[in-house]
This record gives sequence, C-alpha cells and structure tokens, in this order.
Amino acid sequence: MTDKGLRTMDLVCPEGHIAGQLIQDIEHKAIGIQVPDRAREEWPRGGDKMYTLLTCHCCNRRVYGSTDAIQERATWQSEINSESQCRYSLRYLEDGLT
Repeated sequence: MTDKGLRTMDLVCPEGHIAGQLIQDIEHKAIGIQVPDRAREEWPRGGDKMYTLLTCHCCNRRVYGSTDAIQERATWQSEINSESQCRYSLRYLEDGLT
C-alpha cells in the first residue's frame, strides 16, 4: 500500500516499457487509467469493453490486453494486499486479438 492509499498496476509492452498504469483508490475502490501525455480517466474506458488498447510511446506500437483478464489480475492483487504495485504484460496488436 502506498502512502497515498493507492494501489497501482503497470501495463507493460512486450519490451517492458510502461504503456499505461491502472491506479486504484483503495478507500473508494475506483480504478483509473493513466496514459502518458493524457489526463487520468476512469477505467475501463468506453472502448475497453473486450480489450484495453494502448500505444507504447517508447516502441511507438499499439498494445492490448483482455480487459477481463486485467480486471481479474487487479482484483487478485487487491485481495492479497501484499504489494501496492504490480505489472501486467500486454501484447503487440500486430500479434492478433485472441
């Protein structure tokens, strides 16, 4: 748990760059997504129903992950309360949506 009462999960591209970050307010359980050069938004966003799509600004490539799988990982992470930060690996969009 962080000093601010926030739990975070880095969303990383296959190269290990942070493409975005989920931020959960522990007290209110609200989850937001922070993407470089953009304001924090509520997550999942309107277009994130099946997949969460981001652009890795280091690779300049589109990456994605299953929104349900990311939510499961975020829920699991919040239930174990062991660490305030974790990572979720995304795939390149060119690898296909499966």
